[in-house]
Amino acid sequence: MALNTRQGPWAAWLWAGLLVLGLRLALGAAMGGAWLVLRPYLPFQPATGGVLAEALLGVWPRWDAVHYLTLAEVGYGGVSLGDTVFYPLYPLAVRLVALLLGGRFVVAGLAVSTVAAVAALAGLYRLSERRYGAASARWAVVALAVYPTAVFLVAPFTEALFLALTVWAFLFAADERWLGAGLMAGLAALTRGPGVLTVAALGALAWQQWRTRPAGAARWSWAARAGLGLALGVAGGPAFLAYRQAQGWASMGAVLREYSGVELLDPVRGVYYALAQVVAVPDLPTLLDLGSALLFGGLLVAMLARPRWRVGASAWLIYFGLNLLFDLSKHSLTAAAWQSLARYGLVLFPAFIGLGDWLAHQSARVRFIYLLLSSVGLLILSVLYALWFFIG
Repeated sequence: MALNTRQGPWAAWLWAGLLVLGLRLALGAAMGGAWLVLRPYLPFQPATGGVLAEALLGVWPRWDAVHYLTLAEVGYGGVSLGDTVFYPLYPLAVRLVALLLGGRFVVAGLAVSTVAAVAALAGLYRLSERRYGAASARWAVVALAVYPTAVFLVAPFTEALFLALTVWAFLFAADERWLGAGLMAGLAALTRGPGVLTVAALGALAWQQWRTRPAGAARWSWAARAGLGLALGVAGGPAFLAYRQAQGWASMGAVLREYSGVELLDPVRGVYYALAQVVAVPDLPTLLDLGSALLFGGLLVAMLARPRWRVGASAWLIYFGLNLLFDLSKHSLTAAAWQSLARYGLVLFPAFIGLGDWLAHQSARVRFIYLLLSSVGLLILSVLYALWFFIG
């Protein structure tokens, strides 16, 4: 099949569904098996439901996932001030699904993340296929599915939902369906704070479309729809911040600093502190974040330098650059300096589109080596996650 051809409309959903199903089963088996084997040697025991239930379900809620599931169960009124920095859409979705499942919040969290992961990979496939063809699209979603921290796509975290809403915002915007694009972007901003950055990239795409439209009343009608869509995209994040202020809670920055030891700096100081920490404390989370920064920074430079990836993709690259700069600007006083950058890289979808297009043009040997190394890394990090090692 030629690299620039497209497949049928269901190809994206088929590939996404198969990959997420494989991810769920393979990682679940590896994590549950490791837990059963190593449990007697660990200083903690299953919390609920016995050993088998812990191996099947209990290995998934770790670190921030515990906070999201607690928020879903008791709401903001039942958690500490430190948990009020988590944005509401994901726990709300989990709560609604849990009501249908008789209060099984872990199962609901896994269900929401699974459905969102399918939607995210399907959207990624369609974005890549439109520009580079079906072969590149397949490799883009494979590259994401086997990425070493892809466990967070199917664990009770926000990455899959945020990525799904973001890529579909770009798809709607590319089709000039600006109300749908704005709704997706606004919901993304209610999922994670950096979602508001998506509007800057969508604004660049709107400007490109505006310049190509003929003059006349239809142009201004289009501009009104695009403007409303962009306004919807901006609204989500500030709406949550206004809610927090109405509750009388301390500012987001103050709470993050006090409870999580995280502060936002400029990227230069963020990079400096991160490199200093690598020298002082080269532990696993720090090395994972450094490797992620080098990988995604290198991919961004490559996409900017190569015309095939740069020309006509300015909105993608604006999104990529702004989100990467935001991640590099973080500094943790209590953990890895770029706390969770290895996880946040999952939502930098243009990087996986570029990586997929590169893989589509490589030999079978290069692809095999990539799949082998990435998959082994994914299995190792997923098992460590299940055993309560912090990986992102």
